[in-house]
Amino acid sequence: MLRTSSLLRNLLDVIEEVQIARLEIRGLILTSFHSPSAKQLDLQLAFIDFESGVKLIMSLDMTCLNCGVYPSEILPHHLQTSTTRTDDLHCPLSIEIKAAISNLRAGYSRIIRLCRCVTQVLQSSGR
Repeated sequence: MLRTSSLLRNLLDVIEEVQIARLEIRGLILTSFHSPSAKQLDLQLAFIDFESGVKLIMSLDMTCLNCGVYPSEILPHHLQTSTTRTDDLHCPLSIEIKAAISNLRAGYSRIIRLCRCVTQVLQSSGR
């Protein structure tokens, strides 16, 4: 019962963060959960910088939620920009995003902080 309660509470926390991010961040254009396998749960987030037209899709592995653990240290496992057709964690924009994200502190509200950080990098790279 305790594990189920923890699982549900953390899942609801993540969903609430995503909803707040969608309201707060104009460039966050898509949010969806995706399950590529029975044991894996991904959160896919798509961003656009309306000034430059650059688009970015970021996938976060949310499998830890299955164990009732909040993803307090989560990092993207997939980044795709409109300039690359495949998973490219080594293109300049992806490198810049990874560097910015590495400075975020761990803890609750991690997902909305990731979204804000990605948006800032997209906006600064488009100028």
